[in-house]
Formats: sequence, structure tokens, C-alpha cells
Amino acid sequence: MRILTRYFLSAIFILTGYFAHCQNFYESYLPHLHNDTLNKGTISGYLYNNNFIKNNEYFGPYTEGITYIGSILQPEVSWALSDKFSLTAGWYLRYYYGQESFDQSLPVIRVRYLFKPGAQLIIGQLDGQLQHGFIEPIYNTDNYFIKNPENGFQLVIDRKKLHADMYLDWEKFLLPGETHQEVITGGLLASYYLNELNNNSGLSAHFQSIIHHFGGQVDNSDNPLQSRVNMAAGLKYSFLPELKLIDRLTISSFYIQALELSQTNTIPYETGFGLQNSITLENKWAKLSSGWFHGEYFFAPLGDHLFQSVSELNNWYAVDKRDLITSKLLLSHEVMKGVTFSFRFESYYDLQRKSNDFSYGLNISVNAGIFEKQTN
Repeated sequence: MRILTRYFLSAIFILTGYFAHCQNFYESYLPHLHNDTLNKGTISGYLYNNNFIKNNEYFGPYTEGITYIGSILQPEVSWALSDKFSLTAGWYLRYYYGQESFDQSLPVIRVRYLFKPGAQLIIGQLDGQLQHGFIEPIYNTDNYFIKNPENGFQLVIDRKKLHADMYLDWEKFLLPGETHQEVITGGLLASYYLNELNNNSGLSAHFQSIIHHFGGQVDNSDNPLQSRVNMAAGLKYSFLPELKLIDRLTISSFYIQALELSQTNTIPYETGFGLQNSITLENKWAKLSSGWFHGEYFFAPLGDHLFQSVSELNNWYAVDKRDLITSKLLLSHEVMKGVTFSFRFESYYDLQRKSNDFSYGLNISVNAGIFEKQTN
């Protein structure tokens, strides 16, 4: 067994030698459709495309395994009315292979206002979902496959040592008399770096908060109002070990709080907490991470149910304490400018159940400028 383990670990580091470095485990999923600086009178065309397969081999009582395979396509055109203001229009398409029609076909409308250097307001489609950078226990990466792009308003601040992201996503709109509830998600993320953002080492402090609300004053739904909150605070420390196989090492630790604010509670808990600790090794070819999660009475409305005390399949199936050992491997390569190929493997070992759930997948993404024309 020891020999097999040694060969397996050796194979990982040998394989990673063929792949390029990337910044996080879903970097290749992120669209890069806008410029932080605007040139007045410029009309630009951009294209975002992601072709993906992700196979979740989940067999426990908390959530179902599913395979996502398909493509996302989002072309858009932006017009910079000034050096601070732009208007964007486009279309979002999501198609799962094997279906006869698009799973989602939605318009894209966005206004971006750079009201100060390093500060911008966005109304319409947000720089959202995986772009926020939430930790996995409070925001499931699979939301990318099943939820619509976020729409609402967002305030983003990028300074030398501070990054802040505050947003409101209006997931489901409600008109008087309709039988469904409105669904709203709000979030706040803030990171403070003791050194410059572009530095590869140093200590940083992080705060994340997300609230999910079902409700509405004009609905005809019999469902109770629901509001649940997650808050997380943590530290990250990165340093350059000057080792042959490791360019960067990052240690992180987060404390996570779960709060039930609903008048009528539909789950067994009112409050809970979690602890997440991880260590990540990077080189110019790959990224490898391992971590430990401990939760007690933990719940998260938008989080991965693998971490939660409450089952997604049955709200009243609950296990008070959860302990997971997580492992992640990412291999990524930019095959040409704007085109990235990535492979990832993720493992979640449940210490209570002594069983392992895992997922694996690959994707090819395209971020491309189609044209740029100056109108004045």
C-alpha cells in the first residue's frame, strides 16, 4: 500500500509538469469581458464561451451525484459613452448536451460606472457567481451550472491593499398576485492585504457574508418567509519556499457562522458554525490543495451540501457534527491567447461515515475580443 501511495503521489507531480499555472481552482471558468479602463467613444465586441464536463460521484445522504456536460456562450457589445461610463448588451446561452433546446436563453444588459479610480458601480448583469471568490462551504461551485447569471447591482472597490465586493442579486422577480416567492441574494466580501495585491507572498485578512431570502409582500404563495445568513472570517498567509517543486505555499483558516432568521424555521437548527483550514501548494504547472472542515449544526443556503449538517434531499435528515478531509488537484494550460484547457479532481472524505465522495471534470474556455472601433 505504501508503495502504491508513493507511486501515486509521484505520478501527480510528474503529470503536472505538462500544465501551466493558474490562480485558483475555477480560474478558467471566469469570463473576462470588460476592461477596467474605458476609452470614450469605443464600441467593442467580446465573446465568452465555456465547454465543460463535471462528474459528481456523490453517493451519501446529503446530496445527489450529477454530471454536468454542455456549453455556455455569451457574446456582448459594449459602448463606452465616456472614460467612466459604459453600456453593454448581449445574450447568455446555456446548453446541456442531449437536450433539444437551450437550458437558458437570457438577455445581457449591463451599465458600468467607474466613479472613482479603483471603484465602480455595476447595474444589470454582475461580475458574479464564481467571480466573487466565496469559500466553498458557503457557495457551491455547482451554482455556476444550475443558476442564472446574477443580475442586480454591485459595488466593487480595488485599491492597493483593499478589495471589497458588495452586491444584490435579484434571482426571481415577483409581480402582484403571482404564486411564487421572490428570491433575493445579497453578499459582502472584503479582503485586506498587508502588502500589495500583486505580491505573491504575505498575510491577508478576509470577511465574507451572504444572505439568501425567499419572500415578498404581494405574493399568493403559502410558503413561509425564509432568510438565512452565512458569515466567514479568516486569515491567509502565502510565502515563497524557494523549493524546486513548489513556487508558492498558502495556509488559510476560516471561521464560519450560520444563522436562521426566518420566523418559521423549516430546518432543525437555528444557528451553527464551521471551521475550514487548508494548505495549498502551487508551481508554474499546477495547484494541489488539502484541507479539513469541521461543522456543528452547519447550514448554508447556497453552499455545497457535502459540508452541511442538513441534507439537501430531506430537510429533516440532519447530523449535528460533520468532519471532512478535502483534496483538490488542478492542471491547467493556456493553449493559445484567450483559450484555456483545465482538468480538476476534487475529493471529500467523510470521517463520520468513513466514505469518500469525489468529482472530476475538464473544460475548455474562450475569452476573446471580436472587434474594437473608435466612433469619435
